[in-house]
Amino acid sequence: MPLVASPLHCPLRETELNATLRPWAKLNPEGGVLALVPAAEQAQVGVLQQVCRQLRLPLAGAVFPALVTEAGERRDGVMLVRLAQMPPVRLFTGMDLPKAADQVVTQVAAWLDALPPGGAEPVLFSIFDACLGNLYALLCQLGHGLDDRVIYAGANAGQETFQLLDCVFDSDILAGNALLTVLLPSAARPSVEHGFSLPVRIMRATRTEANRILTLDDRPAFDVYREALVEDYGQELSVDSFYGHSVHFPLAILAGDSLVQVRIPVVLDAAGGLTCVGEVPEGSIIVIIRAPEVGESDCIDRIADHLGVSQDTLLTFYCAGRRMHLGPDGTRRELADLCRQTGSAHLAGALSLGEISTDGRGAPAFHNAALLCLRVRDQDQS
Repeated sequence: MPLVASPLHCPLRETELNATLRPWAKLNPEGGVLALVPAAEQAQVGVLQQVCRQLRLPLAGAVFPALVTEAGERRDGVMLVRLAQMPPVRLFTGMDLPKAADQVVTQVAAWLDALPPGGAEPVLFSIFDACLGNLYALLCQLGHGLDDRVIYAGANAGQETFQLLDCVFDSDILAGNALLTVLLPSAARPSVEHGFSLPVRIMRATRTEANRILTLDDRPAFDVYREALVEDYGQELSVDSFYGHSVHFPLAILAGDSLVQVRIPVVLDAAGGLTCVGEVPEGSIIVIIRAPEVGESDCIDRIADHLGVSQDTLLTFYCAGRRMHLGPDGTRRELADLCRQTGSAHLAGALSLGEISTDGRGAPAFHNAALLCLRVRDQDQS
């Protein structure tokens, strides 16, 4: 069964939201809304919640740095992914507390047990608050509890500065340290790629604390990172120029059966530690990779091969770090190439702060700098 939806960008004002959602809700009594809101409009989420409550329309969504369409990015309004049949969905708060993953596993397992037997694995689509320091650990716990009963996919919400922000919501709650889970049909067919190739130099993360790398090969992480950039890529690096380089030369965890898991360092501390988006397990094998320019990688080719050709809309999450590396023009070119190769007339999505895929063993994997796409069957074609 396909994921049938009618995505539409709308101003985040009560009058326009009512005009857009009221007639649609009457025609779709089992429908609901997945809403993507740019960070600049976060203060208006309450307006959307109120309208959906008045219409008794189920709502789930998150706040992202910006929206993504086939025409480029937008930082106004809201992307309303109007779902003809609202799938199982739940917002979990307090995900930074001990055993927080247990309640998620229990809920998702109940959803799975209620499905008819013998079907293909559904897609567990998760939206995490990007500021959760235990995000990767939570993913591992979900993978352990659910095993390979689902296909894992998802994206991180928040703002590009990684300052704390209430960024995940349903009809009643807007919260930080939160997780939104949605159980989508297998036909959504998520594809996650970044197109990075690997260098020769290999290092080990000898001391880490969650998403902070203290040492690489038993030396301060920044010292090793700076030397590698000079010796392998001819790039001089200082404390002041750190973040301007790190988005172009991220770290990657070599993880066997998974797409290489990219980590973009976003904070350099006084002790020479590097803080990344997503945990780095102690003992991990690490490489420094150069982010490819548009046309240098097989990222779009691989997504198109996986999804096939169709005019249906792509629900698209594009890493904000990837966008920073390529710049606005490069991002527009890559998104245009995505539409051309997949045949999709429309993109509906957001800039994300980390992406989730499924590795070769059926376990969840976490990435930076990736592009995540899911097929949506446009409602007027269903």
